[in-house]
Amino acid sequence: MIRPGYLLVLPVVVLLVAIEIVPLGYSVLLSLGAVAPSQGSVTAANYAQLLSDGTLLTSVLVSLFYGAGSTALTFILGILFATMLTQLKRTRSLVESLMLLPVAVSPVVVGVVWSPSGVWDDVNTFIHFVLGVQYIDLTQAYVFLPVMALSEAWEWTPVVMLVLLGVVTSIPRESIEAASVHGASGFQIFRRIIIPSVLRSPVTQFVAALRFIDAMRAFEIPFAWSAWVGSPTAGGLTDTLSLYLFKLLVFPANGASLQYVSVLAVILCAITVVSTILLVRLLRGLGGVHGNA
Repeated sequence: MIRPGYLLVLPVVVLLVAIEIVPLGYSVLLSLGAVAPSQGSVTAANYAQLLSDGTLLTSVLVSLFYGAGSTALTFILGILFATMLTQLKRTRSLVESLMLLPVAVSPVVVGVVWSPSGVWDDVNTFIHFVLGVQYIDLTQAYVFLPVMALSEAWEWTPVVMLVLLGVVTSIPRESIEAASVHGASGFQIFRRIIIPSVLRSPVTQFVAALRFIDAMRAFEIPFAWSAWVGSPTAGGLTDTLSLYLFKLLVFPANGASLQYVSVLAVILCAITVVSTILLVRLLRGLGGVHGNA
């Protein structure tokens, strides 16, 4: 007899299988040619094509930099803002509401706002005419890649901040008060108590994994920047794997088959899973290091 508890979660399991497992399985079969007999036999030839794709490595590195950079910035800003919010009393609710505004903005709009004709046009005007220095050339990869990651962090820092605010407020006040009594400064309390507690929290590790996964599949912000820096073709330095797949699939001039695009989708999934596992282990290790410092 089926337990009632299993029946309660059965609809969710069925939904997850329908929207997650089935499409993933279909992509794997498509990448092998198993569902397209006209394209050839069921082989791993499509995967062998990866070795001759000179632009794939660029997109992988861009995705990893974008995902890791934006996630790191999001959590650095999130823990700083969360700690500062704990010091507010009367204006805390108002500040929280105002800081949530970036989340309401569409990601593609965020890309446009942070583009050379948006925020950075004003920044360049200020630094050139007020500070008397040269304009920042946003067409250079070492400039626009960090700016893209920063714009992603700007949008999602408020969400991470609210999550970490709950983690910070759950830290026992006794430990903080005891450290203060023994002469610890505010920075020492932040570094040796707050940061380790946040990094060791399962909530932090779960949210970090979700944020990294979401950043790895980023499309809108890189898409908005792709036109600004002049890389409309597949394999440009703005191309995360998601944008790279889009360009291969939409523009026939790239000469990519649907099977090969499915191969890249499977590779993106595998890279994301492995990177997320490493990220969670890194957070656990950092929590232990800071806690013992």
